[in-house]
Amino acid sequence: MIEAQNIQIPYLSEQARVVTYENGFTFVFVPKKGDVFNISTWVKTGSLNEDDQINGISHFLEHLMFKGTERFKPGEFDKAMESMGAVINAATWKDFTFYYITGPKGRTQDSPIGENFELALDMHADMMLGSTIPNEEVGPPYNPFDPDYQGEKRERSVVIEEISMREDQPWTKIYNSVNHMMYQNGHPYQRDVIGTRAIIGAVPRETIYEYYRRWYSPANLTTIVVGDFDFDLLEAKINRTFDFKKFGISSETKPSTVRAEDYQAPVEKRYDEIKGEYQTTFFIIGYHGPAAHNLPETIALDVVSHVLGESRSSRLTQALLEKPANPIYNYVSCGQSTFKLGNVFFIQGNFNPSDETGSARETLKQLETEVERLLSSEPMTEDEFRRAIKKLKVTFAETSETASGIAEAIGEAVTVAGSLDAYLNYQQVLTELTLEQVNATARKYLAPDKAYTSLMIADPNSDKEESDEDSDA
Repeated sequence: MIEAQNIQIPYLSEQARVVTYENGFTFVFVPKKGDVFNISTWVKTGSLNEDDQINGISHFLEHLMFKGTERFKPGEFDKAMESMGAVINAATWKDFTFYYITGPKGRTQDSPIGENFELALDMHADMMLGSTIPNEEVGPPYNPFDPDYQGEKRERSVVIEEISMREDQPWTKIYNSVNHMMYQNGHPYQRDVIGTRAIIGAVPRETIYEYYRRWYSPANLTTIVVGDFDFDLLEAKINRTFDFKKFGISSETKPSTVRAEDYQAPVEKRYDEIKGEYQTTFFIIGYHGPAAHNLPETIALDVVSHVLGESRSSRLTQALLEKPANPIYNYVSCGQSTFKLGNVFFIQGNFNPSDETGSARETLKQLETEVERLLSSEPMTEDEFRRAIKKLKVTFAETSETASGIAEAIGEAVTVAGSLDAYLNYQQVLTELTLEQVNATARKYLAPDKAYTSLMIADPNSDKEESDEDSDA
């Protein structure tokens, strides 16, 4: 190892241990009393490191990672974990991919660290370092738009079907619309994480395997274990299972070279309307925010989000849903997605359509007026600020109640914000924030001329077709 340190995890009595090895691989152990363990490995790659030829390959690979190794046949990992009552899953996003297991550590008669846990860690490490991505599981390339195709499909078809299902979802359509407006000049965040049917249908197994071997390298992996274990015994097990040399994996560091400044381009448009066969009008408004490592401004926007639209007492909920005698809005909420190259603050919701020409745009102006009030005539009050701070402290404390909550908070901090400090310093930064800082951050990022807006409006032609079909019936 080249570096090892003890750190104090919020709300836990025992210190955690962080070990960074010579090859760049990082291991984090968080001692937590109880029978439940969590193992997760976070990979510093997602759609961030894709291009137009391999868009969606990170998510496709996530599926294929469970399809067997030299030691374990396809399905054995899932069966073994389910038999011990463990929960397994994975997720892919713009900046990361991660895999986790949560379960009971099992009896210690035959294993001092628990028989269930020992098997889970062994199989998890083998999957992370030794997935074979077998051809018969990937399936041959094929044209997903050919209705007469009768050949093998396998996991390729599973992902293509997932893409097809998402294409019909209104939230996917308007999110992608906003996303395309917010990112220009080939920015990697512009592409949909799940990819397209055409790309997934065509990408060969060899390309997927090359991507796997490039990005699943030691310096891009952080493995986190949360549970009631002896550190020395656990680290010895980690050293045996995460043996990169045994799997022939190079220790060469291959970090992402993507930088936010490489993608600055003039804004082409900030407003978009698309048609949809739905009964309500959907919308998303997006704003560029600070990078995830900018903790003060990131947390300040979390405070703004809570005051503006994350609770029943929030301004948008009160003004648009609670107070009107006949509310037009059905749903409204706020949030912030944290990203390595810059966060996104968003407001989303839906409202009832009207027969009046241009009414959807006019209806949305009611919401925009409430946002502008927060920025100018009626900034956040001391009472709103204090209530939001209290709520965020409670939410943060809740992450320490479960093994999976701790692991996810640590993994996201290391992988997206670039440092465990984003998690360790959260409470201090939150406590030191002032009302003036929060209001200034809101004005900086949420100005009207910085908004990107997409509306999905009911298609009158589709309504007419439905009416004709009804009358024929």
